[in-house]
Amino acid sequence: MDVICLGEIIIDFFAVKPGVRLQDVDEFKRIAGGATANVAVGCSRLGKKAAFIGRVGNDDFGFHLRDILLENNVNIDLLQFDIAAKTGLAFIALPTPTTRDFLFYMNSSASMRIDWQQFDDAFIKNTGIFHFGSITLINEPARTSTLKAVEIAKDGGAIVSYDPNLRINLWKDEETAKKQIAEAIPLADLIKVNDDELFFITGEKNVAKGAQKLLGMGPKLCLITMGSKGSFYATSSFDGKVPIFNVETVDTTGCGDSFVSAFLSFMSGKDLDFLITNEIEIKRIAVAAAAASSITSTKKGVIPSLPYLNEVQSFLKSV
Repeated sequence: MDVICLGEIIIDFFAVKPGVRLQDVDEFKRIAGGATANVAVGCSRLGKKAAFIGRVGNDDFGFHLRDILLENNVNIDLLQFDIAAKTGLAFIALPTPTTRDFLFYMNSSASMRIDWQQFDDAFIKNTGIFHFGSITLINEPARTSTLKAVEIAKDGGAIVSYDPNLRINLWKDEETAKKQIAEAIPLADLIKVNDDELFFITGEKNVAKGAQKLLGMGPKLCLITMGSKGSFYATSSFDGKVPIFNVETVDTTGCGDSFVSAFLSFMSGKDLDFLITNEIEIKRIAVAAAAASSITSTKKGVIPSLPYLNEVQSFLKSV
């Protein structure tokens, strides 16, 4: 595999009508979701061999998510089905194109019950990049299983990518969230956060200083997405900013996942030690990731709006 993603896969119920708060929504549309699943689909659409490791309920929603992964050519050999827990759900409203209301039904869902005893170690070791998030670090047994998979991937020589993807209302409290999210940072070679997550983890609003704090915890490359302010990349040797593209934004949900999937896809097959000494190449990849994210923002939902390789290439040629 080029990329293996481990984490949550859930059903997102998006408000059909934009411009209203969640409490006022009267109609929802079902869309497949979950940050790490989004990244797996994004990588596949960009031409990479991608696999997803996660757990769904042995129910109709779980079967639907399985089918979505298959339709997008994502390997599901290690997708688990749970007879005791249901598939996770999220309800999402868009009061404005750049703000979101979330209500999760996740903490007792199948995603939190990933079982490392069902892993195929050889399969996990055989990947160039291993990507995970923090949602499956919240509860056991998913936490132990996530850390076990990271260990297996590292032993196989994979580049480890980590996106904390903070959803604070899923955690017991902020202190627990900060502690457990931070404990996983030293395991990563690459960490991606948004500017709010950067401040939550490091206490820094200055992205350059915050990035260096994250790099000081172990990763070799730090990526920060900042919404309308663009994105920022940093290594111990250099840092830089990539502006956003001027597009008509409809929905920013999943733009971070689109950015990550594109960055991982365009760095796939390259040596990380070479990349972190080559700012020109890092910036080129970051610009392509920004293009993918911009395309995603022009459509509603996440998986339906993740771009294909030819879309990103055409977009970059047009700007």
